[in-house]
Amino acid sequence: MDHFKKHLTRRHLLKLTSMASAAGTFPSHATDHPTHFLTPEDQNYDKHRSLFNSDLSLKPALIAPCSTQADVQNAVRHANEKDFPIAIKSGGHCFIGTSVNNGGMTLNLRTLAQKVYLPKDQRLIAGPGVKLGELYNLLLPHGRLLPAGSCSGVGLGGLTLGGGYGLFARQYGLTCDHLERVKMVDGTGNVIDSHDDPDLLWACRGGGNGNFGVVTSMEFRTQKAPKKLGTQRLTARNLNAQKMSAFVEAWFSIIADLAEPIFSALVLNGSQITVLLTSSYATSGPSFQRTVNALLKAGFSTRGALNTPIAKALKRYYGRPGPLPFYNVSGGYFEGSKSLSHCRDEIIAKVLQNSGLIFQVNTLGGAIARAADSAYAHRRFPYLGEVQAYWQRDSQRDNLIQQVKEIQTLINAPAHYRNYPDAELPNFASSYYGEKLPRLQELKHRYDPHNRFRHQQSISAL
Repeated sequence: MDHFKKHLTRRHLLKLTSMASAAGTFPSHATDHPTHFLTPEDQNYDKHRSLFNSDLSLKPALIAPCSTQADVQNAVRHANEKDFPIAIKSGGHCFIGTSVNNGGMTLNLRTLAQKVYLPKDQRLIAGPGVKLGELYNLLLPHGRLLPAGSCSGVGLGGLTLGGGYGLFARQYGLTCDHLERVKMVDGTGNVIDSHDDPDLLWACRGGGNGNFGVVTSMEFRTQKAPKKLGTQRLTARNLNAQKMSAFVEAWFSIIADLAEPIFSALVLNGSQITVLLTSSYATSGPSFQRTVNALLKAGFSTRGALNTPIAKALKRYYGRPGPLPFYNVSGGYFEGSKSLSHCRDEIIAKVLQNSGLIFQVNTLGGAIARAADSAYAHRRFPYLGEVQAYWQRDSQRDNLIQQVKEIQTLINAPAHYRNYPDAELPNFASSYYGEKLPRLQELKHRYDPHNRFRHQQSISAL
């Protein structure tokens, strides 16, 4: 019997059916065409094409709001008839807006957001439109956790397909590492189940969004959630370039031996450095205290630690709920401080001189490096960088974007995180997928032979 169905109670099945019926504008059964597409003249068109990055504005010819798998099939078949490229939007947080397109068809999966926790198997079944805040609200009361990102508005589909790291990834692995099964509508409008095609599961564990088809259902194993999250922030303020460089070097040296339940981020913003530490264990533990004491000895200061119930603690990192203008890109994967030695001083100078420019390094490693083989290509790297620019005034925009581009060029990293895309990244496919690219290109030909799912950085078939 289908595992997606056999563990669902009648109440769960009725709940999923009612959710799809209430939210859908399409028939629940497959027909030749959906009953309605949104065009630019429709009242709800702008709402369905909006992106978290408000600096972007893309206008598809048609938007298909999809609440069921049948809706997706109908839309894909209609796109084939009209020869439209398809973009796939779950949360709309893509840095460069590839979840929407110009002149083609966009599938909005926001209401394809069924979510059911199965206590017996400690598994989650969810649609791609589920947002992370909704996910935590479902799982945490059961004492369970799916390691994922921190921003509450991010869609689960896009996050998972590109990898998905966050505060718990070093301890438990990436979001995609917990993916056990997927169903996907391919480029011809047919449904593929990864139980019948294991290559599909391999590809969906880090092979990127918008490449092969539309994932309509995902099954995950979950982890036991900690009762509390331990956190501590340490800062160094009013720094000049020389002092900031010394603090950066100290952080890399101290964090090199970080215990796996602990996550750390280094954030350079203006003349200040902020270090974040989080742990699924109490901050009074020896590993956490050893790290804090070493950072204090290096000159950082702190107001102390917090040990907060997990649901409340995660909300501190939910981020701004609405759209905002920004220009963010991957800063590349790093081996350590030596990976930045050739450009660290120039990066620091730019951060000091440009308000709104941020350079951040996050810790990876641990369970990420030990996970089973998948399309996620960069498990060996212990660090991931991100270059960010946020502006309050339009007059700041062009200069900040230019600074981000120059930092990206200075770093010149060979490998980049797919979920932090850069529209101007040369050799983007090999940068995102490394040695996994040829197999992904073969699967692209199998699942989408006519290249129906395409955007500026989608995978091309061999």
